Amino acid sequence: MSTRSCSLQLLYAWSGNIAAVGGKPCIFDPAVYYGHEAEWGMSWRASLGPAFWEGCRSLIPKDEGFARRFALYEAYHQLNHFNLFGGGYHNAAISCLARVEAGE
Repeated sequence: MSTRSCSLQLLYAWSGNIAAVGGKPCIFDPAVYYGHEAEWGMSWRASLGPAFWEGCRSLIPKDEGFARRFALYEAYHQLNHFNLFGGGYHNAAISCLARVEAGE
C-alpha cells in the first residue's frame, strides 16, 4: 500500500449537468460522491489518449493495485450503463469483472 497522501475530492458521475442560476454557473449531479481515483472508471467514455495518461501520471503516480481497482471502477459504470441502456454493456461489465477476479 502506498504511503502517499491524497485528499478526497468531489467526483461527478454525469457530464453535461450544467445550468445557470441567477446568471452564475451551476453544476448539478444526483450521483456526486467523494473519492480519490474512482473517477477513472468512466475514462472509457472520454477517449483519453496516451498523452493524457502520461501527463496525469506525471502528476499523480499510480498507487499499488490501481490496475485491479480501475477494472472494478470501470465495471461499476459498465453495469450502471447496462442497467440503464442494456446491450453490449453487459459483456463489457463481465470483462471488467473477470479482470478484477484475475487480479489484473
